[in-house]
Amino acid sequence: MIPFYSKRNQVYPVLRQGRAAVEKHFAAMEDWERETSLYKSLSGKLSLVPVLHTEPGLLVTEYIPLPTLPEVLEAQEQAGFSPEPWRALAAWLRRCFRLCGQLPSDGDLRNFLWDASGNRVAGLDLEGFRPLTLEQSGASIAAMIQSYDPADTAVKRRAAAVLAGELRIPDAAPAEARRRLAEFRREQKGPLFSGIVLAGGASRRMGTGKAALPLEGKSLLAWQVEKLRALGIQDILLSGKDCPALPGTRVVPDELPDRGPLGGLYSCFRAAEHPRCLVLSVDTPLVPAAALDKLSRLHTKGMTCLRRAGKPEPLIAVYDTALEKSIHSLIKEGGAAVRALERPASCTYFDYLGPPEYLLNCNTPQQFAQARQLAACCARRQIPLQ
Repeated sequence: MIPFYSKRNQVYPVLRQGRAAVEKHFAAMEDWERETSLYKSLSGKLSLVPVLHTEPGLLVTEYIPLPTLPEVLEAQEQAGFSPEPWRALAAWLRRCFRLCGQLPSDGDLRNFLWDASGNRVAGLDLEGFRPLTLEQSGASIAAMIQSYDPADTAVKRRAAAVLAGELRIPDAAPAEARRRLAEFRREQKGPLFSGIVLAGGASRRMGTGKAALPLEGKSLLAWQVEKLRALGIQDILLSGKDCPALPGTRVVPDELPDRGPLGGLYSCFRAAEHPRCLVLSVDTPLVPAAALDKLSRLHTKGMTCLRRAGKPEPLIAVYDTALEKSIHSLIKEGGAAVRALERPASCTYFDYLGPPEYLLNCNTPQQFAQARQLAACCARRQIPLQ
């Protein structure tokens, strides 16, 4: 599951003047106007995460390290069922409806935090709020509860039943909502991707291989592989002759040695199971999975490259594997820069709006020390970096 996920907008954790926060960059001004207006009208009347700052197109809220309701579900699967979070959720929905007549339309439980000490639910991310009845919103949430993996367990059925009972939802409504949810997911199911982590290179400026460098208890290579898995990618290829193999991945040697990143891409494209590949370099371990999700969804053909403040990052990109032919013509006689592929690849861009420090490239010990310092600060504030 991707932290700070949004269907339409870019959402990232930040350290704002030493304080843990979440930035939301809106794709459309009307969405920003609607959501900030909702926060303003509900503030002090309903349990919500506090708003720290707003300006046109940007909303900054406090980051509160409490479990989301999907995490509560997971914990109850292990420790046993408790009805309290689901009663509190129903009470929150009833109060929200009385205050503004709008309720969550997508059923996403990630938009609720559980404060066990106060036996209360706190809401965040009002993006999907619409004029709905309690029955409509509650049925979609009950359907979502039962659909989380592993679906339809005894705990999930009891949680959904408590919510439905508290909101007096007819028995048939959650079943119909589950049917609609399954149909929506089938329609939204996108193309399959392979994932590539470029972990070769001489690492001359670092002085040692970068793939195995430790960052908050795991290697840089593991950071990137975990991001790809969080995005649902199962075919993961690792490029680099000395790259350590990780479970569930394949190490792909260069067919044309000493050709730099393009040589690694060429061999991996030929070995990939799917016609599209999400590519990451091993030395950008803090790039958010949420940004990679947006990048992947934007891709249509050729090459789609992440870009920050006008600067492309061709090693954080999606490529069609058919580009192997163009790469071969570029490197058959020697090495070439990755950007040489932009013209034959029909390149488009995803403009990343999050903190620039998350794109830090760890090429030197000094840069790696910066990444470690940032990751440690986030860990102390319990901000998940993935």
